[in-house]
Amino acid sequence: MRSIGVAAAVMAAGMLAGCHYRLSEYGLHHYIAGKLAAERRDYRAALAELTRAVSIDPKFASAYTTTGDIYRKQGKYEKAAAAYERACALDAYAFRPHYNLGVTYQLLAQSAASPQLFADYIAKAVRVYLRAVTIRPHDFDANLNLSACYYQQGKYDLAEQYCKVSIALDPNNPYARSNLALIYDAQDRPHDAIRAYRQSLERDAHQPSVLFQLGLTYMRVNRLRDALNAFELAARQDPRWPAPWVQIGTCRFYQKQYDAALAAYTKAIELDRNCDEGYRGLGVVYMTQYIQDPTKVALRDKALAAWNRSLELDPNQEDLRELVAKYTPRLTGPGL
Repeated sequence: MRSIGVAAAVMAAGMLAGCHYRLSEYGLHHYIAGKLAAERRDYRAALAELTRAVSIDPKFASAYTTTGDIYRKQGKYEKAAAAYERACALDAYAFRPHYNLGVTYQLLAQSAASPQLFADYIAKAVRVYLRAVTIRPHDFDANLNLSACYYQQGKYDLAEQYCKVSIALDPNNPYARSNLALIYDAQDRPHDAIRAYRQSLERDAHQPSVLFQLGLTYMRVNRLRDALNAFELAARQDPRWPAPWVQIGTCRFYQKQYDAALAAYTKAIELDRNCDEGYRGLGVVYMTQYIQDPTKVALRDKALAAWNRSLELDPNQEDLRELVAKYTPRLTGPGL
């Protein structure tokens, strides 16, 4: 029975390798042992067995792919990438190592130490995803991930192209449609973006981040009532998220509902004591009220206190720093 199982596994491994390289029974034995150890989450033993497998059969592409899978689960993305790269070099027609290498490059980009390194990893991901969609053109995830990488590169036409491919492959997927909406927003096509956001929400109504983005796009086209509704829905769906409350405050401010705006900004700060946008918003409302009635000096002082707190949390607000300098009262008196 064991020999039959090994023979079947040899055939399967040969198909995965994608070439005419014949694996040895010894290399395959260690590969199977490594796979079984990985399933038990005994990754040290699994890696040891896989290392033995490739030492016996250096062209064992599937062993490198499995090694990459283990390293990726461990968060060792550079080692995972190296293993997947080797698997891709050995088998140019294997979809899985190409796709997983693209995912790994994206993960490395997320933790990149510099913008240039981020750009380099995304460029590598694009190249390998292009290979993946050539191997398997109808793979939803590969097309969607390629679209996301093009979006991060600012190549919005290509991002739109591959995102639409993914939508054609899975018309009911809400995430592809919300991604398309983001692409439209980046192309300054707010009405197309609104339509795509709404189509995403029709397929999954519980998406607070999509509702939030929809609200921001409504604000861009001055549909404040619709924006407010979207932000309020986002706040209800994610009660611990301060960002919708900041935008609710902004909508209420534009509607000149100052008490409601103050309440919303205060709620954002209650949810996050380090919410610099909440403090900034409070300051704007207080200062607006003070300008309307300069006798209410306490409002000016509240505004300055809120703005200074916002600057402590985010010093990169030059416009706010100028406002603080403009409205801070100058000391007067003898010798001054």
